[in-house]
Amino acid sequence: MLIPYAAPAEPFHRETEVKKSVFIAHLVPVTSEEEAVRVLEDFRKQYKDATHNCYAWRIGTGRVLEKSGDDGEPQGTAGHPMLHVLQMQQLTNLLAVVTRYFGGIKLGAGGLTRAYSSCLAEAVKEAPVVLYTPHIRYRLTLPYSAVGGFENYVKDKDIIVKDRQFTDRVTMEFLCLPENGSAHIRFFTDLTGGKAAVEEIGEEYVKMERPKR
Repeated sequence: MLIPYAAPAEPFHRETEVKKSVFIAHLVPVTSEEEAVRVLEDFRKQYKDATHNCYAWRIGTGRVLEKSGDDGEPQGTAGHPMLHVLQMQQLTNLLAVVTRYFGGIKLGAGGLTRAYSSCLAEAVKEAPVVLYTPHIRYRLTLPYSAVGGFENYVKDKDIIVKDRQFTDRVTMEFLCLPENGSAHIRFFTDLTGGKAAVEEIGEEYVKMERPKR
């Protein structure tokens, strides 16, 4: 069973300057450790002239895998504070990389921790974070006489129609929230006098707006 989670809908980056050092926070949706490693290596190649490419990731829903790295910064001043930001925002399936170009002024351990965490936190605040919400996918077969009733019903419901096929009967594939499936099925059964055939064919995520935190 799929579990809802929050993450950016697409890659995002934000640049900031702290005492002449430039920090670039990158957020990239990932779904496996292998993908996270690959994307991290791409960043290291792209920003090979940077002083540091620190990172943190959280992957999974029921069991969340976490990892972070300081990439040469004093231990615990970059990766762990970044991971803490992701934890506090309850984000997962996400790789965060903060690239630093040293500006000549040392920040000290406390300054580094604040710089990496605040840079990432501001990026998270501005990023297009969505709630990946599990939906059930159904295949509904009904007579042509019920098509109008179906189309009127779905206008103000949580139903997302994914496919329509018209042969001797009409077949619709749609997504809806799990808790509403039974009510929808009852309506279609009543609408067709019991002639509707409904089959549950899987689960998938739908991106929905995340409530403001």
